[in-house]
Amino acid sequence: MTDPFKVFHFQELDWLLYFPSEGNKGKYCCYTVLLKERKKNGAEGPVRLGDIVERRELEEHYPHTVGFFKGLGYESADCKPQYMELRIIHNIDEFWLFLNALNL
Repeated sequence: MTDPFKVFHFQELDWLLYFPSEGNKGKYCCYTVLLKERKKNGAEGPVRLGDIVERRELEEHYPHTVGFFKGLGYESADCKPQYMELRIIHNIDEFWLFLNALNL
């Protein structure tokens, strides 16, 4: 069985972005994802990825350490994901390159 989500963890913000394994096509900013803000203990979704990357918390606090893993459900705040890849991104273009590298 394959995992239904590809997950990106923005470590400093403690945000998890869940990408469904099917359904998104076209430009990344139009993708529909789920957002889990673990510091706020809340989940949002579905939301447009373009709306998330335009949030002030993200835009004003580069660089971000972003870990990629596959997962099911929303991990709790004490969960330590085992990353398949970890990158430091300095701007949104580097995040798009990260998504490209993983064939999302």
